[in-house]
Amino acid sequence: MRISPEPLVRLAVLAGLLTLAGCAPTLKLDTARPPSHAASNHDETPLKTQLTAHIPPGESGFHLLHGGHAALAARLSLAQRATRTLDVQSYLFHNDTTGKLVAAALLAAAERGVRVRVLIDDIDTADKELRLATLNAHPNIQVRLFNPFHTRSTNLFVKAWQALRESVRLNRRMHNKAFIADNQLGITGGRNIGDEYFDAHHDLAFVDLDVAAAGAIVDALSKSFDQYWNSAAAVPASALPVDPGDIRLQRTRRFLQRFRSEQLGSDYGRALTAADPIPALLAGKTPWLLAHADLIVDPPEKVLKPSKSPSRLLIGQLAGLWVDPTRRALIVSPYFVPGATGMAYFEYWRSQGVRVDVLTNAYAASDVPVVHAGYANYRIPLLEAGVGLYELKPVAEPTGGRLRDLGSGSSRASLHAKTFVFDDEHVFIGSFNFDPRSALLNTEMGLVIHSPDLARQVTAIAEDAARPERSYRPRLIVETDGKQVTKRLQWHDVHEGRERVFDVEPETTPIQRGLLRVLQALPIEEQL
Repeated sequence: MRISPEPLVRLAVLAGLLTLAGCAPTLKLDTARPPSHAASNHDETPLKTQLTAHIPPGESGFHLLHGGHAALAARLSLAQRATRTLDVQSYLFHNDTTGKLVAAALLAAAERGVRVRVLIDDIDTADKELRLATLNAHPNIQVRLFNPFHTRSTNLFVKAWQALRESVRLNRRMHNKAFIADNQLGITGGRNIGDEYFDAHHDLAFVDLDVAAAGAIVDALSKSFDQYWNSAAAVPASALPVDPGDIRLQRTRRFLQRFRSEQLGSDYGRALTAADPIPALLAGKTPWLLAHADLIVDPPEKVLKPSKSPSRLLIGQLAGLWVDPTRRALIVSPYFVPGATGMAYFEYWRSQGVRVDVLTNAYAASDVPVVHAGYANYRIPLLEAGVGLYELKPVAEPTGGRLRDLGSGSSRASLHAKTFVFDDEHVFIGSFNFDPRSALLNTEMGLVIHSPDLARQVTAIAEDAARPERSYRPRLIVETDGKQVTKRLQWHDVHEGRERVFDVEPETTPIQRGLLRVLQALPIEEQL
């Protein structure tokens, strides 16, 4: 009797993974986690004094951050102007040019005596542990990791084994983004900290959107940060199995100071300075858009256990605001998988005469093909319901207008903004993608701003991106052959002034299209 070697191989692989995992260092989970809280928004600070001149007490002001340079410059400007506290929350914090500039700004603020708190999701920190621990070694900087991997290793097999072993917990990530100075001025939206989010990457540029907020609403942002910071899922960087030491902190301080000086003295740095909107906003030269707003945010416990009360989640909070559209719904989401619930909403809105338009990524522009497959399964039902679909091209023609000319300085663009506009009056700007992962797994946050002026700005940006020079327009083709009815898609656009029609996903290869068909068949929609 011959024994198949496959079970033995599997056992050997499993034993190897267990050995690797057993040898890997682990987090010190008994590390003290002293609670801390945001400064009072009633405290007198230079930022408060400047803002009070333009935003009446109890009201909130907003300014859209569309361009990448302006969005990065605004963050650096807040770090430079903070005198008491800086709170930074991000899903990703890369160690590239942008990441170094932000780290240098945080370190410079800490050197001035500003208390700096940095909360980072642990999904992408395996090769950044020493850098994060070094920042955390500064007496005025505290770094915490959200929902961390307990076994610390850059080995993909070890991480995969841990992810499988704790799939329920580790599959849930903190996707929130916030940058708050002195509890007076904050930024939130879709951008992580990395070159591709701020027009600083040579090969990839995310088309993204943030909003600067000042006044009463900032206290809500700070309270949300405190909830996450003090939650059981946030672990101090001092729990990491690394010891940076004082010498490394001093070297890092000198390196970042030199790097920041070199960058700000370059053409790129001068472009950042020129794009900074904060000085004009604080001086009153650029007016704030005054409006009422609501912060909606998932509870941090969402990553530890499924919520039994959907009303506590961001999607339930949005429904509780009663801002359902009566005329038009405009949805911008890079990852768009509506699911049965989303389809029910769209079909109901259309039955009530509401115009529904969706801007998302074309397959060639998407950075996550498996999520595009989830969207592709809904294209025909969406079009049948009367929903207008627009798919952003990876490279658009430089036709001027509000959307950045994507062909200049970047070989590939991808939509990353997450915003909804209802009835040209209510605007959501935040981290929430219109997909099951954002709705049910990850934690998300965003501002619902009740402002026709801001709604017009966001709508103009989205409609410019949806122009046929910049986006494909999928259309439904219904063909009848006897009793056989066939439904298929065509994509329409304009290139160099001429209309084009595609019968397959534009700018894709047969292999890519074959992969898409395989991905569409996988029963994984709840994970997308």
